[in-house]
Amino acid sequence: PARPRRLPRPASPERLARFGPEEEGAASVLQLRRGKAILGKMALGAGQESSRPLEGPLKAKEASGRVITTVFIALLIDLLGFTLILPLLPSILDHYSKNDDGLYLTLQHGVDRFAAVVGVPPERKYNNVLFGGLIGSIFSVLQFFASPLTGAASDCFGRRPLMLLTVMGLIASYSLWAVSRSFELFLLSRVVGGISKGNVSLSTAIIADLACPKARNKGMAMIGVAFSLGFTLGPMLGAYLAMEAEKGEIFYLWSALFAVMFSITDLAFIFFFLPETLPKEKRVSSVISGFQSVTSLLSPWALFQFSAASPPAFHATLHSSLNISSRFFSLGVDLAHARSQRQPLHGDVCLACMAAAIYWSLQ
Repeated sequence: PARPRRLPRPASPERLARFGPEEEGAASVLQLRRGKAILGKMALGAGQESSRPLEGPLKAKEASGRVITTVFIALLIDLLGFTLILPLLPSILDHYSKNDDGLYLTLQHGVDRFAAVVGVPPERKYNNVLFGGLIGSIFSVLQFFASPLTGAASDCFGRRPLMLLTVMGLIASYSLWAVSRSFELFLLSRVVGGISKGNVSLSTAIIADLACPKARNKGMAMIGVAFSLGFTLGPMLGAYLAMEAEKGEIFYLWSALFAVMFSITDLAFIFFFLPETLPKEKRVSSVISGFQSVTSLLSPWALFQFSAASPPAFHATLHSSLNISSRFFSLGVDLAHARSQRQPLHGDVCLACMAAAIYWSLQ
């Protein structure tokens, strides 16, 4: 700031004798006014400088709020489309079992052998539970391997392009499900969906990119809210659409079409509203180096200890680890229920599955 000017001094007798009292009084008033104007500008400048440090945090807080809202809405739309199939999966498997499909029969023989090893009663309802668990586990295992690779690619190219790419993969997956008339095509849709499901891990990575710790905590909480709403409303909507199918129409067609519609809506929403949260100066120089660092994330021992995951990578892979853990837990519960109908000769297998899932989730 400029050095303050001195206020005018009272008129001396020499000046009064030279210019006269009236002229000297007018000059003094003019100088006083100029001094007051200078002091006012100095005070205004000091006030502006004191308010400038607050502008940065306020703008960052507003930007973080927009990112959290965008991620919440996008994830909720995605989960609504993802959970439509959950109540229909047993009926879909029954539908394909009547077609004498070769691949279905091959997988069925494998499930029968596994059921005989663990002592599951040879009843159709238990067989359907195990077969449905196998199909669900294929999706989760592919997601488990694809999510770290997607996160590593996003560290190089940015979160937003990879998010758009994964949603386009989900659109392809749901489209294959809608047109599938054979078990092979249905299984292919699940494979494509599992590979493309890295958008959930990217959502947590986007929240982890936020600078404010309070914003990150709020964002993680909103992700949990999105999961709760999606897994509550999605299955209800899928079951309702299946019940409303007309006679002669494939019962899962409208659910598949709604899943496609949700994915397209999600793609458009992300394209127009989701900003890039990873600056170029923070990205890795090469995608190869990112893929090399991912290999440690796929090690079971490293995952048990969480020693291989830095904080962003931890948030990017936590969901896939918990997802596959929940599959193991569900398998353990199903086996325990099946064995409760007979002598519990293989209860240790059931308990081992559940213990492994709980240990994996809590480490």
